Amino acid sequence: MDAVFAVDSQEDLDTEQAAFELFPLLASAGNAVLRAEYAIALADLIGSPGEFHKYVRGNSGDLETRRTRLLTVFRDNILLLVGKTWVDHHDEKRRDAAIKLVDELWDLSRAGQWATALSRFRSLSADLAWLLFGESPLDRGFMDYVFRIDPKLGIFYWYVDALGQQDQPEPDLARLEFLIGIYALSSF
Repeated sequence: MDAVFAVDSQEDLDTEQAAFELFPLLASAGNAVLRAEYAIALADLIGSPGEFHKYVRGNSGDLETRRTRLLTVFRDNILLLVGKTWVDHHDEKRRDAAIKLVDELWDLSRAGQWATALSRFRSLSADLAWLLFGESPLDRGFMDYVFRIDPKLGIFYWYVDALGQQDQPEPDLARLEFLIGIYALSSF
C-alpha cells in the first residue's frame, strides 16, 4: 500500500501522514493496550476527534452499551443515506444489497464475528462509494478524487483499502478495525 498524498494543505498532509504511519502500528501491535491507543489515534484522524476512546476503554457493561449505541447510530445514518440516494434503475440492486449489508453487520457484530463483519464492512464501503460517487474504490483515480472531495473521506477509503491488503486479523484487531470503520462513517 503506497502512500499517495492528494491534498495541498499542510494540516491535511500531516493528517494523512499520521494515518499512513498509524495503521501498520495498529495492525502489528501485540499488546492490547498499545493496540487500543493506536486505534484511538487513528479513529481520531478519520472520525470526530476525542470521541472514539469511549468505545475501547471502560468496563465491559459500559463498553457494550456504548458500542451498541455506536452501531445504532451507524445503522441509522447509513440507512438514511442509502435510502435517500438517488440511483438509476440498474443501481437499485446495489442499493438494496447495501441496505441488507447494514442489517447483516448489526447481526455479525452482535454475535462477535469480527473478521466477517470487517469483510462485509469493506463490501458496504465499496457499495457506498458506487452509490455516492458512481465509482468503485478500485477504479483508477478514485483515491485522488475522494481525497480532493474531503481529505477525511479520502483517509477513510485509504483505510478501507488498507484493511483489504492485510492478512485476516485476529478477533481483537478485527473488532477494533471494524469499530474504527463504523465510527468514521458515523462521523461524516
